[in-house]
Amino acid sequence: MMQRPCSFCGPFERPSCGCSERPAPPPCPPQTCQCSECQQCGSHPCSPALVPCRPCSPQKPLPSGGFLLPRIVAAGREWQRRCSLTLTVDGLPMGAEPPLTLLEVTSCGQPTWETLDCDDPRATYLRVRVPLIARVRDRCNRIYTGRTAITVDVRLRHAGPRSECWRSNLLVLPCVRLICVPCSSEQPTFDVLLEALVEVYMIRWEPCLSGAPKPSCPDLPLFPQPCFQ
Repeated sequence: MMQRPCSFCGPFERPSCGCSERPAPPPCPPQTCQCSECQQCGSHPCSPALVPCRPCSPQKPLPSGGFLLPRIVAAGREWQRRCSLTLTVDGLPMGAEPPLTLLEVTSCGQPTWETLDCDDPRATYLRVRVPLIARVRDRCNRIYTGRTAITVDVRLRHAGPRSECWRSNLLVLPCVRLICVPCSSEQPTFDVLLEALVEVYMIRWEPCLSGAPKPSCPDLPLFPQPCFQ
């Protein structure tokens, strides 16, 4: 293999891309350089005969950027349209005078869950605890805010085995509303009728590369205009 005598440019070996030809070297230093290596070249720039092959074709550029997109690997939903429960509201002040009236309940805060035993290897059972904010009115029409919670069992069905779910994250979306309003009681314990909807998604984040930017739309017209006589 022919090598350039100029050590400034250096010998050019065969590229790792598998091309049978060597890439073109960079140009020699300017004529003001007086080093012994450049003096051995004898010409500025060096003669093309020393590098007879053509350069390798440029490689395809890498994408400029990408995104992380959530992929749903499993999902489950439990919709209880008429759920009869007994709610105990905590956090009411001592000055609240009975009878107490429960006005509304709203989901608030981050739900928590625990995994239940399941014999199906392609399903997961969760017991979700949904925290609630309750608005209570006393006899003097003063409004107070307390806290309570309900539990809902949700079944998730996923395509892969359960052992592969450790790489995913759970997203729980609860919605709760009071159907029978108002509910009165002498104590902060109310027999209520609720509608509860709990959706659970098992999400795995995956990279998505963005392609090269598309060329802008050309100026109109896109076709030759007819010639009118």
